[in-house]
Amino acid sequence: MKVSQFQFGDYEVLAVPVLHDNFVYLVCRGGEAVLVDAGEAKPVFSALEGNGLRLQKLLITHTHHDHIGGCRAIQDRLGVQSTSPGIASGTSSMLGTVCQSISTPGHTALHKIYHFPELKILFTGDTLINGACGRLLGGTAEQLFASLRKICELPDDTRIFGGHDYLVDNMDFALSLEPGNADMQARLDLYRADPATAIFATLAEEKKTNPFLRVDTVEAFAALRKRKDAF
Repeated sequence: MKVSQFQFGDYEVLAVPVLHDNFVYLVCRGGEAVLVDAGEAKPVFSALEGNGLRLQKLLITHTHHDHIGGCRAIQDRLGVQSTSPGIASGTSSMLGTVCQSISTPGHTALHKIYHFPELKILFTGDTLINGACGRLLGGTAEQLFASLRKICELPDDTRIFGGHDYLVDNMDFALSLEPGNADMQARLDLYRADPATAIFATLAEEKKTNPFLRVDTVEAFAALRKRKDAF
């Protein structure tokens, strides 16, 4: 997949594909950029140079290699600082807008998501991934269920940028649970015509198509996660 571009007023988000099915993101304004995750360095350098961007900051959601593999090369070449998931949650200003870092453990014991409320965009790493959620790889079902509930409290028109393109598998699983769900089928059909629009959905669309956001108890969530693991 090629780099996808999204406009939010004076700001732009570049969704940069890296490795096999990962995405990293550049939030851009006025020739400056903030990078979310860094699974691979070369595509980031290409996107920065091709768009005439200077990198200000590197935000990390969690420390799996496919999200941090390019960090050292990017830091060494560009001299930027990184914010790790182990740093306390908080609010800061980046590129002239507010960025909130929110703790969302579950996929891993330490995991952050990054919310730009004024732009109505959210970078979810492997907590929420287009139609599903991350596996339990260091965290617990209780943690991940609570983290997803935090996300569900954000405005429905928030656009979600997750860590991977898993949409086909995720929608196949969702439809195996709800074969008559027209919203799930429509999202899968849209992927074939316009992958980026299908992948980077709003929170409202996620609530309609993501079975992990459609369970009400941690017990039901844990059972669903085990079922997805075996799918």
